[in-house]
Amino acid sequence: MKKLSALLLALVLCLSFTALAEINAEGLPISTEPITLTCAVRQSPIQPDFSEMQILKDFAEESNVIMEYQCYPDSDANTQLSLMLGSGELPDILFKMNVTDTDQAKYADQGMFVAISDYAEYCPNLMKWFEEYPTAKDAVTKGDGKIYAAPYILAGDAIRIGSKLWYNTDVTEKLGWDHVPTTTDEFIEYLRAFKDSDYNGNGEADEIGITGDLFNDAFESALGGSFGLQNRGSSHADVIVDDEGELQYVYATDRYKEFLTFMNTLYTEGLMDQDVFTVDYAQIIAKAQIGRAGTYLFVNNSPVSNSPYEQYSYGFREPLEGPSGYKGYNNYSLPASTTGQFLITYKCAEKGEDAIKAAVRWMDYWYSEEGIIRYFMGIEGVTYEKDETAPGGLKLTDFVLNNPDGLTFEQVLANYVPWAGGRNPSVATNEFFKGGETWPVCLDAVEGLRNYLPETIWTPFSSYYTVDEATDMSAMKADLDTYRKEWRAYFITGQKSLETDWDEYVAGYDGLNLGRYMEIYRGAREKAGAE
Repeated sequence: MKKLSALLLALVLCLSFTALAEINAEGLPISTEPITLTCAVRQSPIQPDFSEMQILKDFAEESNVIMEYQCYPDSDANTQLSLMLGSGELPDILFKMNVTDTDQAKYADQGMFVAISDYAEYCPNLMKWFEEYPTAKDAVTKGDGKIYAAPYILAGDAIRIGSKLWYNTDVTEKLGWDHVPTTTDEFIEYLRAFKDSDYNGNGEADEIGITGDLFNDAFESALGGSFGLQNRGSSHADVIVDDEGELQYVYATDRYKEFLTFMNTLYTEGLMDQDVFTVDYAQIIAKAQIGRAGTYLFVNNSPVSNSPYEQYSYGFREPLEGPSGYKGYNNYSLPASTTGQFLITYKCAEKGEDAIKAAVRWMDYWYSEEGIIRYFMGIEGVTYEKDETAPGGLKLTDFVLNNPDGLTFEQVLANYVPWAGGRNPSVATNEFFKGGETWPVCLDAVEGLRNYLPETIWTPFSSYYTVDEATDMSAMKADLDTYRKEWRAYFITGQKSLETDWDEYVAGYDGLNLGRYMEIYRGAREKAGAE
C-alpha cells in the first residue's frame, strides 16, 4: 500500500509538472513556470557556493530554471562522482564534473544518461559549434552514434596550450643569468642558485625553486615534452609512439623513468615545493605573491597578478631540452576532449520530457554568444565594459584587473562567473575568454611554444570502443592511475629507488591488466588508422 501511494504521488507530481510548465523552443524564459532541477557541480578552491554565483542567480530568474546546486570540492569531486555513478543515486544534472568518455558509454548503456543529441532542436548553439569543430563532436560521440555529454570547446591555440613554466626576469637578472635556462640541466642549476639567493629579502631560507600542482599532472604536462612524453598530444597522455612506431604505455618506459629522475633531483635537493603533492591554486598564489616561488607551473601568470612580481613574470617560449635530446611542448589539445561537462541523468527524465527539454535549453544558452560572454566575462558595467580596441570589443574592468582588495582577477570573477577551474560546458574563444591564456604575456609565450607542438596530434579513440571495452578501460585506467601516482610519490621523494625498485614497479602493472588496457588501446588505434 505504501509503495502504491508513493507511485501515485510520483505520477501526480509528474502530471503537475507537465501541466504547469510549457517549454519555449527559443528565447527566455525557457519555461513558463519555475522548474527546479538538482545539479552536482565541481567547485574550485576559489569559488563560492554556486547558488551564490551572480550570473547563475540572474539566469535562474530569467530562465525560470532553478538549479539546486550540490557543490563538491575539486579535490573530492572524482570520488563523489564515482560513488554517485556506482550507487545510481544521481542528481538531475552533472555540471563541470568531468565525466570520462568511458563512464559516459558505460552508464549510458545502463540507461543512466539522456542522449542530448535526441534533443538537437533544443540545442542549436551547441550543434552549430559541432559543425564548426567536427573533432569536438567526434570526441563526445559514443559507439551508438549518440551524444550524452556537452564538452568544453576550446576555440584557439592560446587556449589549447595548457600549463606553462613561468620565470621572474628580476630573478634572472639578479642571479646573473643573461638567458633563461634552455636545458633541464641548466634549469636545475638555475633553481639551485635561486634557492640560495634570499630573493625575497626576509633573511630566511624559504625560497622555492618551482611549485605547481603535481596531483593533476602539471609537471608531466608542461615539462614532459623534454622527456618525449605525450608525443601524440594531451588527449593521449597515457601513451607514446616509440621510435619504431609502436604504441607503449608511457609510465612504464625509460622515458618516464628519466622524467622521474629529474623530479627526484628537484625534490630531494629542496628545489621543488615540498608541498607539491597537496598544493592547490590558492597555495600557489600565496607562495608566488610574496616572492617565495622563483618559477611556477600554471596556464597563466595569475598567481602573481596584482603583486610586485607581476611586472617581472615571463612565460617560457621554448621547452627545455632534456637529457636524451627531446625538446617538445606536447601539452596541446584538440578543440574538445572526450570528457563531459554537462550530462542529464535518468533522474531528470523521471520528471518528464519538459524537464529534459528545459535542461537541454539551459545548457545550450552557454554556447550562445550572449551566454559565452556572461559565462566568461560576467556582468556589463561590473566585471566587463565595452572597448572597441579590445578583442571582441569588450574588456574586463579595473575592478577585476586591479582589484582594490588585492585579489587576482580569477578570485574576483569567481564570485560572478563559473569558469574557474575549467571543465566548462561552453566555448572559450579568443574574443570573449578573458582568462590569463589570452593575456599578452601568455600570447607571447604561445607564439614561441607553437613551434614545438607534436607533429601528429590524435583525436580521442573513445568512439572506437565497444561498451564492454569502454567499461573495462574506465576501471583499468582508474587502477593504473592510482598505482602510478602512488609509485610516482615514492620515486620523487626517494622512498623507493629508481635504480633498484624500477623493475618491481613495472612488474606491478601485470596485476592491473595493463596488457588488456593496451590491447584495447592498440585496437582502437588500428580502427582509427592513427599513425
